[in-house]
Amino acid sequence: MIKKSFLVQEPIDLRLDVYLTKNLNQISRNIIKHHIIKDHIMVNGKSSKPSYLLQKGDLIEVSFEEAKTNDELVSQRMDLEILYEDKNIAAINKPSGLVMHPGVGNERGTLANGLVHHFNSLSDINGKERLGIVHRLDADTSGIVLIAKTNESHINLSNQFKNRSINKVYFAITWGKWQNNMGVIEGYMNRKKLDPTSYTLSSGEENGKYSKSFFQINRQYSNFACVEFRPLTGRTHQIRVHSSSNGNPIFGDDKYGGGLKKCNEYSSKFKKLISTEIINLNRHALHAHSIDFELLNSNGKRLKLEAPIPAGFRDLEHKLSSYEN
Repeated sequence: MIKKSFLVQEPIDLRLDVYLTKNLNQISRNIIKHHIIKDHIMVNGKSSKPSYLLQKGDLIEVSFEEAKTNDELVSQRMDLEILYEDKNIAAINKPSGLVMHPGVGNERGTLANGLVHHFNSLSDINGKERLGIVHRLDADTSGIVLIAKTNESHINLSNQFKNRSINKVYFAITWGKWQNNMGVIEGYMNRKKLDPTSYTLSSGEENGKYSKSFFQINRQYSNFACVEFRPLTGRTHQIRVHSSSNGNPIFGDDKYGGGLKKCNEYSSKFKKLISTEIINLNRHALHAHSIDFELLNSNGKRLKLEAPIPAGFRDLEHKLSSYEN
């Protein structure tokens, strides 16, 4: 972990990224730019830009994980569904149940292990355990994941995520009736005190991170709905938290109120039928359906990719639409 602070004590004519390249030994300027963009490097407690010209009195705070050079990823053969590939990037249709990268007690069987086996070149900005990984999906969420083959393409995609110029669409099956056919859910997301792996949504800032999602109801049934979400920010668990906070948790999402306990709110016959569907699904019903972004060095050319909605979702929708409480 690199955790340092620098106080600019005299006027200097230097960009933030150049200054840190001089003061953080053996860390490249490209990697420093990446961490500035990701808000791992702050100036006076606020987000900054690599091009920011430092002034006397500026306080620079640095906090990020150093790339591990001695912990090589285990290469594992894996059937990856490649949706798109060129010399800079690739797009994968990640299946539900596949963790993105190794963690404590989980060194194998992740998407990162499969990427190392499949691709000859991957970006290493996020360290050896996250080669090529620019953004993440929750383990149970299926759908499109963009992979960077080079550090240049990684930084380009990170910039687009940071600037919110990448458009993502998620498909979900949720519980209940929605009051509006379309709208926006927004608020500040905070970790739960009793369970720091979960988040809550509040209207006040309270040290939380601002989040915003657009939703549109595709099909509304008596007790369920098929919903399209477009996240306008990129917070962990954002869509799951937003949907749940609206009283419409994602079907099968036990962490945010959409699991088996939700069935207790319905009649015994309905409860039995729906409980069976949750058990058979064995995941939450959220899928990253499409993504639209600008290609590297393309003079603004954009590319839209889609990951087909899982057949299991269509079957589930058909069954749920026939159940009446």
